[in-house]
Amino acid sequence: MESLHEFLLTTKANEYIIAIAFMIIFILFWRVLNAPRPYPIRETVAEASRILSGVFSHPSHTWAEVVQPNLVNVGMDKFTSSVFGSIQKIELPDLGERILQGDNAWKIKRGERELAQSAPLSGRVVEVNKELIENPSLLNKENPEKNWILKIEPTRLARDLKNLLSGEMLTRWNQTVKEQLVASLVPTDYPVLQEGGEIKPDLGDDLTTQQWEKVAKDFFNAG
Repeated sequence: MESLHEFLLTTKANEYIIAIAFMIIFILFWRVLNAPRPYPIRETVAEASRILSGVFSHPSHTWAEVVQPNLVNVGMDKFTSSVFGSIQKIELPDLGERILQGDNAWKIKRGERELAQSAPLSGRVVEVNKELIENPSLLNKENPEKNWILKIEPTRLARDLKNLLSGEMLTRWNQTVKEQLVASLVPTDYPVLQEGGEIKPDLGDDLTTQQWEKVAKDFFNAG
């Protein structure tokens, strides 16, 4: 009888141990499954293939050109190069680095003046424009084939593009920004706009430190 009793106790204890072990494994699995991810899961090919090609702009004055569903060229807009002035240096992220939409993607410098700009979308950096390191003045020229800054493999392209401007909305936004810039700088001893109504491409070279700080705060949310 004692042997039978000991056997039953041992069997019951083993059952408890197995049940507890199973519960621990289940809890660990559940936590891993529901743990917050530092970066978004890549969209499926089917989702990405529905994205139309084109150029989209972020309110931080950066743009994204969809080359393929899994490749996007990224750069700064003409407004940035005009109001910043002659760009003397650019700091770029490392290859393979992951960035999120709205995070700082690169930094441009001119003397003591500097500006960090936000990534227009999320993804992994697959290529950087090394030519800009040797010749950052290319950023002051309107040549998308030369002045792109990063090539990114997007991770949530469809979602990110919904936060960007394009088409008629982008045109109206650019016009509004230009009008706000003129209003914030007038009166000045130099013209803000050139013939034809466009912002002077070298306007930033004429801005005082105080004027630049105001532009950086009002239009780039810097400082």
